[in-house]
Amino acid sequence: MMLDFYSPDGSVKLTVEDDGKVAYGYLKMDNRIVGDVWLYNRIQAPPKSEWANKANIPFANCEEFVLEGGTILRPVAPNEISAEWENGLDAYVYVREDLFAVVGVGDKPGYARYAASDSPLARVMQIAPET
Repeated sequence: MMLDFYSPDGSVKLTVEDDGKVAYGYLKMDNRIVGDVWLYNRIQAPPKSEWANKANIPFANCEEFVLEGGTILRPVAPNEISAEWENGLDAYVYVREDLFAVVGVGDKPGYARYAASDSPLARVMQIAPET
């Protein structure tokens, strides 16, 4: 599945790609990727990083870097993903109405809700507790 969401002025596009193994968000300007972020795994997190073998692209995030909730085994429907924009440059990515990631221009990587620690795929996103 591949979905595109455009900023209010149309200058920035967020592409969400879920290939059945892993999902990423790619922020694009003029068809160039200017930000990216891991969203969730669709398979169980591998015990160790897949980064050494380019045949594994796109990489699932490994156990060390995935919090509970960062693996979604049930397929995600296109209508279950949405995006909101701040300043026309920062995309807030929602899955099933829950904030999963924030990615802005220059964020490589962006911030993911279920990132356990910073990695090449995502940085830890701080969520303020609900009051």
